[in-house]
Amino acid sequence: MNVKRLKTMRRAEYERIMQRSFGTNETILPGVKDTMDMVREKGDALIIEKYRKRFGKDVYRRIAVTKSEIRAAYGKVDAKTIRALKQMTKNITKVQKAQLPRRKEKVVNSEKGIAVWREWRAIEKVGLYIPGGKATYPSSVLMTAIPARIAGCKEIIVCSPPQADGTIPASTLVACDMVGITNIFKVGGVEAIAAMTYGTASIPAVYKIYGAGNSYVTAAKTIAQKSIAIDMPAGPSEVFIIADDSANPAFIAADLLADGEHGDDSACVLVTTSEAVAQKSLREIDRQLASLDTKERARKALSRYGLICLVDTMEEAVRFANDYAPEHLELMTRDDDALVARMMNAGSVFVGDWTSKSSGDYATGANHVLPTGGMAKMYPPLGVDGFGKWMQVQKCTKEGLLKIKKTIETIATVEGLPAHRESVSIRFRS
Repeated sequence: MNVKRLKTMRRAEYERIMQRSFGTNETILPGVKDTMDMVREKGDALIIEKYRKRFGKDVYRRIAVTKSEIRAAYGKVDAKTIRALKQMTKNITKVQKAQLPRRKEKVVNSEKGIAVWREWRAIEKVGLYIPGGKATYPSSVLMTAIPARIAGCKEIIVCSPPQADGTIPASTLVACDMVGITNIFKVGGVEAIAAMTYGTASIPAVYKIYGAGNSYVTAAKTIAQKSIAIDMPAGPSEVFIIADDSANPAFIAADLLADGEHGDDSACVLVTTSEAVAQKSLREIDRQLASLDTKERARKALSRYGLICLVDTMEEAVRFANDYAPEHLELMTRDDDALVARMMNAGSVFVGDWTSKSSGDYATGANHVLPTGGMAKMYPPLGVDGFGKWMQVQKCTKEGLLKIKKTIETIATVEGLPAHRESVSIRFRS
């Protein structure tokens, strides 16, 4: 990597950075749709065939996780991990409970005798996608299942890719059990999204799918939207850091690498007003990379969608960040709080040197399921409210309907809908 200056970047390079891995979605959509259609047609048979070819008939025996597999998982997870998952569960639960919408909004009397309000209802059937191709993500279980539980969703299912031995990682199963999830299925990728969308003999269809994944999972969720709802097009991870000359280059490098190690399609961006910070961050990246087991993934991510660039002013950095609309936005400047007020588009903001990217990924209680690929311009982070929807209610007395009778009859006539007019008029004929 080299340090670039934002103002002089070539247009093609700028657009590549802005699009990140979402720029590849159009090329993979046809193949993803074909797989979705095959799952819709063949169901369990196609899923079983796929994994038996990959792992062997004796390794992949069934799609659903059994109770005995969940019990056995506890024997494979150490006490330190259990304690960490419990603290995460406590903090996420505390934050998410505070976000639970009021079940009924204040009643508005638009006219005397007319009452209008909304009531909040949980989505009854939801599917949680827990990634697991390149790593293990029990944290993603807690980030999706806890708000679903708090919201009151009646049916919650989990799909996650199996490992080489045909099982889901033990820590993922333990996390599921901690929050009372029992409907767990060993299937990942496009097949998982298709199964939750259309349903199979083993996997029930749901009303909404949640959870991040790679570009293929994101493309599958995009196709699924024709039939059901999704939380957001949450694809490969991304971090965008704004720093001035007060920032610590070692912290910057560590957080860029923390994002890059997710996968070689992750996006890692540093924007700074200080050339010294940019150069020192580059050197820190090289130094810290050497000791990472995930260095190859991180190195590829930095080369594909990574950027370290200089800007003349913080205003220029803010404009770029709002245009980029990052999943994770880190602020390492002398006046971070003032910058927060100027940020319009970000999934999750990390304020100050001591708010590492991984703090929000795991343990602050904030949710780590976030919009990516610029979708933070219109999508919020996942929360309890994402597991429900508002139902509108209205009630008229005879006197209330009479107050709006002429308005209804007039507009119904203008719109050429006589039955609409009559539905009011008939009620006042003696």
